[in-house]
This record gives sequence, C-alpha cells and structure tokens, in this order.
Amino acid sequence: MDIGELVQYLNRMSSSLSEIGDKTSSGLQDIEIRLSDLNSTLSVTNVLLIVLIIVIAINTFLKWKNSKN
Repeated sequence: MDIGELVQYLNRMSSSLSEIGDKTSSGLQDIEIRLSDLNSTLSVTNVLLIVLIIVIAINTFLKWKNSKN
C-alpha cells in the first residue's frame, strides 16, 4: 500500500465518519419533532381529562342534591 492509496483510504474513512454524524443529527432532529408533537398531544389530553373530571364531579353533586330532595 503506497502513500496515495493510504490517503484515499483515510479520505474515504473521514467521509464515512462525516456521513454518520450527519445521519445522527438528522435522526435526532426527527426525534425532537416527534417529541414536541407528543408533548402538545399530551397537553390536550390533560385538558380534556380535567374537563371530564369536572363534569363527573358536577354530575355527582347534582345527583346527590336531587336525591336529598
């Protein structure tokens, strides 16, 4: 293996390592976007759950009040 082949080999190796970094960065950005979407979905779910709990509490109170009368 002469110097030229060694330089070419090292250049290909460097290029491969650079591609791995780029792919990893792209994958992490995709994960970050998905986590952000999940976070907003969970926020909506929490609001809906709170509304459901309030409705159930009001319904229970009204049933209790009507049963006393």
